[in-house]
Order: sequence, then structure tokens, then C-alpha cells
Amino acid sequence: MKSNNENSKSLTFALWLHFITLAVLIFVLLWFMQVVFLQTYYRSMKKTETAQIGTQVENIFKNSLDYKEEIDKTAYRNSASIYILSLDGELFYTNTTSTGTNFYNQNGYIAQMPGRNVSIDISDIAKDIMESSSKKVTYTLDIDRLKTQIYVYAKQISDTNYCYVIIMPIDPIDATSTVITSQLIYITVISLIISTIISLFMSRRISRPIMEMNESAKKLGKGDYNVIFEKCGYDELDELADTLNSATTSLERTDEIRRELLANVSHDLKTPLTMIKAYSEMIRDLSGDNKQKREAHLKVIIDETDRLTRLVNDMMDLSKIESGIITLNKEKFNFSQVATSLIDTIKMSNMDTPHEIKYTIPNDLYVYADRTKIEQVLYNLVINAIKHSGEGNRKIDVKVTATQKRVKVEVKDDGVGISKEDLKHIWDRYYKASESFTRNVQGSGLGLSIVKNILLKHSSDFGVDSEVGKGTTFWFDLERITKKEATIDKINKKD
Repeated sequence: MKSNNENSKSLTFALWLHFITLAVLIFVLLWFMQVVFLQTYYRSMKKTETAQIGTQVENIFKNSLDYKEEIDKTAYRNSASIYILSLDGELFYTNTTSTGTNFYNQNGYIAQMPGRNVSIDISDIAKDIMESSSKKVTYTLDIDRLKTQIYVYAKQISDTNYCYVIIMPIDPIDATSTVITSQLIYITVISLIISTIISLFMSRRISRPIMEMNESAKKLGKGDYNVIFEKCGYDELDELADTLNSATTSLERTDEIRRELLANVSHDLKTPLTMIKAYSEMIRDLSGDNKQKREAHLKVIIDETDRLTRLVNDMMDLSKIESGIITLNKEKFNFSQVATSLIDTIKMSNMDTPHEIKYTIPNDLYVYADRTKIEQVLYNLVINAIKHSGEGNRKIDVKVTATQKRVKVEVKDDGVGISKEDLKHIWDRYYKASESFTRNVQGSGLGLSIVKNILLKHSSDFGVDSEVGKGTTFWFDLERITKKEATIDKINKKD
């Protein structure tokens, strides 16, 4: 079986191939520019250079008193022949000292290139310039016996009756091209070898951390949460490593909660089922004819059955809320009346407990929410306060306040409080089971998770404040509406 490094689809091979391809393309472009197009580029450059010399000559002629000497220097520096003619065709100036002999025959002026034995007729150039719309004449002469070209560039000097003629040799560069080609062969071979080594090193350096992350991800997929995704110095990969490490922590926590949930639900199901079975056998074997004992045993069976029902219902509710199956049926209602009635009912059903339940609820506070779900939230928070406020005479205080746009509900107890470490996970299902699970005879252990998910569905702010030994306060808020808005809504529904 092929390894990742040998596999043509591996990241290492792909990166290496891209590096080499880029290097090859660069060298192909270099060969074309330096060998194939060198002569063409050289000719184009010489013509551009000649036009620039012409601009210099024009500026010198118009602005310098000692223009002859300066033009001679310009011609010498650029190995060019420079002539200035009147527009009537008479020779006004030539750099004879540097370019060779220039003479007049019966047909006009003949320019000779020094050391080349080449004569160029420039007698009609002034006339051609006058006939040209651009006041400029350019042409190239091929000298076959010398295998060279002569470039002639002539233009009228603006605002004068003169024109300049520049004759520039364009020598062949075959020898230069041969040298460049020879050097390019060595440079290409050496550079490709170096590029291959460097690209292989770089591709492995870049792909190695990704391959290591892949191996760690495989371990994570098998349930090993001790893996650590190492950083490698590249910003994007370091960010990916941080994300994967965070995901590992979340997955570990989720798996821990899942195991705790299974253990605790199993415990909550096993205990009442055991008691139901035991008391059923007691009724059958011992108390069947004793009405008083039978009623007591049946009450235990009924209570445990009710507890199973609450557990199953809470699990179903939480599952439906989290999966999005349950949708909110929002309506406008008097929250003051609903909260007051609900707390009174809780007080009635908990008369046997030593806890004192008080509430402060202003009249006629209207909200826009799912009435049934908000009743469930308030009920769970009050029952939670009763269960966890501790032993003795404890006070449960429900306080409702309002601003112009929100209604805030606080449920406070003066019990044992919650540590800062536990506050981070108080909304998790069965979180207390991670420390010391005790059988809850009133609730299912899912109440706060249900509260959290319902409030999230309402886009409500909620939270908990607690101090060990002083008590705990759970709070949430709802969207407030005016009494007039609620009344209009009721009228519209009736219509």
C-alpha cells in the first residue's frame, strides 16, 4: 500500500508539484525572453532609445548656446550619427568628428557610418518630414552584407525651421545570445535541482502539521480525548489547532454529560421501579387484607409512578425543545395574574414544608410570550429554590420588576448557595450528579435545562447569582407590552 508521501494525491506531493511547476514556468518564461525574444526586444529598446536621444537633441538645440559640443557628446555616448537640417534640406550641423565623413553629391547629402563603410542618403528627409502629418520620419535599413540594421529617426524641431536626423546602428547580438543560452542551461539545471530540494522541504514542512492533526483527529474519533493538536507557527494552522482543541474539550464534556445522564436516568428509573415491584409484592403477600397498610403501600406505588411520569415527560419536553420540534405559541397576557396564581398554587401544595414563599408582583404587567412555557419556567425555578434552599425555615422570595420594555423576574432563596465552579455548569442536565448524586423525590434533575432552553427560544436574558452560605437568585426577563396592546389583541381575536 502506498504511503502518504508516495501517494500522488497526498498534500505533500501536491505542494511539491505546485512548487516545481511554478519554477518550470518561470524558467520557460526566462528562456523565451532571453533567447527567443531577445533580438526583437533589443531592436525595440534601441528604437525607444533613439527617440529619447531625439528629445535630448531637440532640448539642447533650442536651449543651449553651446549646442554643438553637447550634441557631439550625446552622439559619442550613444554611438549615433546626428544631423541637423533646415526644412529646405540644407545641412546645418553634423557630428563629423565622431561619426566619420559626410559629403554632398549631386543628389544631396550622403551620411556615412564610421567603421562600417555604409552610406545613407538623407537628402530627401526634410521634404518627407514636411509631407508627414506627424512631422516625423522613421525607417529601418537592412545591411545584408554586414548582417545588421540601420535605424533612421528624423523629426522637426518644434517651433523652428530645422529638423534633426539620428542614425542608430542595430548590431546583431548572436554572440551575446549564444553566451546567454549557455549560461541559462547551467542556471536552469542548477536552479531546478535547488528548487526541487527546497520545494520538497517546504511541502513536507507545511504538510507535516496537517498530517499530525489528521492522526490526532483519528484518535479523537475513537474517543481518545487526551489528544492535543499542536501549533506549528502558521497563523491559519494555529487557529485550526485552537479550534480543534476547543472542540475536543467540548466533546469530552458532552461525552461526560452523556454518561452521567445515562447513569442518573438509569438510577432514577431503577429506584421507583424497584419500589413499585417491592410494594406490589407486599400488597400481594402481606397487606392485601389490611386496608390501612394497603392504602399506604398503594400510595407509595402511585407516588413512584408519578415520579416516573414526570421524569419521562421532562425528558420528552427537553428533547423536543432542543430538537426544535416544539414551537412557541406566543400570546399577549397578564403576567401578573398568571405568576400570582401559579405561586399561590405552589404554596398550597407545599404547605407541609417549613419554607415560607413570598412574592412581590406589581399589578397589570403584560408580556408577549408562550404562556404555558413561561409558567413551566417559573414553576421549575420556584420548586428548584424549595428543593435546594436547605433545611430549616427558609424563605423563598419571588420578585417581579419592570422597565418600559422588559419585565424581570427574580426567584431568591437564602439557602446554602452555589460555588463559582458549579455556577458555570448549573444549567447542564444532571450536573450535580458529577459530584454527589442524591435521589430527588420532587423533580427529574432536568428542570434547569428545560428553563434554559425555553428562555433561549424566547430570546430572553437569564442568569444566576449565588454566594455560598448566603443563598441563590435565578432571574430572567420577558418582552413587555402595554395593557392597551393586549386588549386590542383580544378584541381582534374575538372578531
